[in-house]
Amino acid sequence: MKTVPTLARANSNAAFDFVQKMSGVKSSSVFVELWAEHARKQVETLTEQTKQLAALAQKVTLATVEPLKTGVAEALNHAA
Repeated sequence: MKTVPTLARANSNAAFDFVQKMSGVKSSSVFVELWAEHARKQVETLTEQTKQLAALAQKVTLATVEPLKTGVAEALNHAA
C-alpha cells in the first residue's frame, strides 16, 4: 500500500511529464492526442489511488477503534 506522500509524488511527476511533452507540441492534433492520453491515465490513476486511500483510511480507522473497543469492554467488565 502506498503512502500519501508517495501518491502525491506520483501525481507531481505525471503533471511534470505532461508539461514536458506539451512543451514540444507543434500541432493541434498532437496536442489533443497528448491531452486525451494524459486525461485517460489520470482517471486510471485516480481510480487506483482512491482504492488505496480508502484501504489506508480503513486500516487507520480499525487501528484507532480497537484500543477504544478494548477500553470500553474493560470498563464494562469492571462495572459488572
